[in-house]
Amino acid sequence: MKFRHSIRNSQSFLFSAKESDEAYYDVAYELTKKLFIGMAKHALAFNSTQYNIYEPPFVFRERQLDTLIMPVLVSLCKGLAFAEYPMTRNSKKKGLEIENSQGRIDYWCIYKDYSVVIEVKHSYDNFETPCTNDGRLLQRWRTMNIIQLGNVKDDIKHFEEKTKGVIRLGLHFVTSHSSTNPTDNIRETYISQERVMLDRLYKDLKTVVSPDCMSVWEMDKDMVYYDNDRAYPGLIVMAKFFKDIKHKGSED
Repeated sequence: MKFRHSIRNSQSFLFSAKESDEAYYDVAYELTKKLFIGMAKHALAFNSTQYNIYEPPFVFRERQLDTLIMPVLVSLCKGLAFAEYPMTRNSKKKGLEIENSQGRIDYWCIYKDYSVVIEVKHSYDNFETPCTNDGRLLQRWRTMNIIQLGNVKDDIKHFEEKTKGVIRLGLHFVTSHSSTNPTDNIRETYISQERVMLDRLYKDLKTVVSPDCMSVWEMDKDMVYYDNDRAYPGLIVMAKFFKDIKHKGSED
């Protein structure tokens, strides 16, 4: 992947470049990018000098990400956003057989005339390690893209909006953390190592399914969160874009 730096809302980001010109890809890429920027903007509200607090939701787990994701989706999609959308999953894949499994899609929205179903995962990663030690990160990536979003395809008939089609979008947010006893220049250390970190994560993820987009929010020095002798200097989003599926409600 090729990357470029960008300043948005006074914050520094590292974005992977687009790798396709297909319409569904452009829509998914733009939504992911704007969502990530908007989440960072909302997270800054937790850095309050007035109340002397800074406890950003992304340092917790998946459910706390709702605090950031839903308000941004509602804004980007002009109110056409739904959390915890009911869904029945069916799968005939060997070893993954399920029938009429009742579940929920994390988010559904309409963006740029496409219906978008979104699954979200959250993990942690020590950016200073040469290998991805947390096997749960890869397991969550597999669950999201192969088991959950892969099985939505069989139930796509329930999405009958007159849109251009249905895009399945997997978003895995990874909170980067240091080893114990971080130094004062941890942000600079993080930025100097982030390309190596992203290369490691990409190689590990593609053993399951290759991500289509990887981006990093490089937090300002005074926004780095510290807890239990660790520092959290960055937030990553790793995204998988599935080609749009046409349905009988789709536009010609």
